[in-house]
Amino acid sequence: MPVFFIHSQDVVDGLVKIVDPLLTHLSKSLRTKPGDSLLFNDDQGHRYHTTVTQITKQSLQASIQRTEDLPRQTRPPIILAQALLKGEKMGWVIQKATELGIAAIRPLITERVILQLSEKQEETHRARWMRIACEAAQQSERWTLPTILPMHTFQQFLETSHPSPPIVMAERTGAQSLLTIPCVSEETSTPVTVMIGPEGGWSARELDAAQATGCRFASFGKEILRAETASLAAVAILQARFQAEEG
Repeated sequence: MPVFFIHSQDVVDGLVKIVDPLLTHLSKSLRTKPGDSLLFNDDQGHRYHTTVTQITKQSLQASIQRTEDLPRQTRPPIILAQALLKGEKMGWVIQKATELGIAAIRPLITERVILQLSEKQEETHRARWMRIACEAAQQSERWTLPTILPMHTFQQFLETSHPSPPIVMAERTGAQSLLTIPCVSEETSTPVTVMIGPEGGWSARELDAAQATGCRFASFGKEILRAETASLAAVAILQARFQAEEG
């Protein structure tokens, strides 16, 4: 069952009250009716299991049957620093990375990025990516929404303070496998950042700069993956590693 994200102010006296734009989506797109069950997550880490009691043109009301609290975090959050991809690839990566449990995505402008955006276009793309992430989070019943961070140039990103050194996925460098590279601190709240280049790969200058600032290099082995494939493979490998270390 999809879960819908709401504000804690939408919950009053045992009821969840929904207005537009979510109201239109629930009533017209999903044809929700009284008696239907709905799941809602608020911004305070609560999940509400509800039953719809009333729908009007102005609002939807649902009675809370049961409340759950956000589970304790046991895996490091993953931040995906993704070089901008052309066409629909960037949205696709954001959608799938959200389903895989990514905590945040940082779009990067690198030397070989083909897509060039004005400030207005950047705002439009970011709003679209946030909608894609929200829809994916709803469908995969996530507890939280991933954060779509503002775009950074490659140099801006390197100059930003990071809780732990970012991992740069770099083919043909003889780097250690992502399966074995140390990437988890003693604190599970410390994010792990993985960097994926554009379709044309990293430039030699970028790799030198990353190494000079303390980034760690990793690879998938001999295979050379497309940028969008590398993104999802990296997130999936890290999540699998963290899950194995849990148990």
